[in-house]
Amino acid sequence: MSIRRVGVLADTHGSVLPDVLNAFTGAAVELILHAGDIGGEHVIEELGRLAPVVAVAGNGDEPLYHRFPWDLRLMLAERRILLCHWYDNYGRIHPGYRALVAVWRPHVLVYGHTHQSQAEQQGETLFLNPGYAGAPEPSRRRSVAVLDLQTLQAKICPL
Repeated sequence: MSIRRVGVLADTHGSVLPDVLNAFTGAAVELILHAGDIGGEHVIEELGRLAPVVAVAGNGDEPLYHRFPWDLRLMLAERRILLCHWYDNYGRIHPGYRALVAVWRPHVLVYGHTHQSQAEQQGETLFLNPGYAGAPEPSRRRSVAVLDLQTLQAKICPL
């Protein structure tokens, strides 16, 4: 069985609210990618009730540094996926990841950190930031994404 639909989220900061779970359940995701700033192992446990979870640590995850790597290179459905947290720091691209993208040429780069959603094809790579999925705050729009590995299309799902 090949995985097709992947739920993607970042920056939960310790919260998994019902709208996140509903978005992933409604999309029938088969795997969840968490792009850091998890906020506690309980987040991974709760998401894991829906589907297997692959996660990386973010800059706010110091207590989890022993458990989650900074980045992962994944092969899913014959697609190269680079999962990290801090690719883009509000317009400043991390030089190490810029070099890795140039060499490894992922089909999809999944990242978080900016709390701003993005699904943009740049050359052969889809740059996917699912946005902020944490607790509601007046100044933040909340969202997750669903990635179709067969078509390499991503849908940003506002919460």
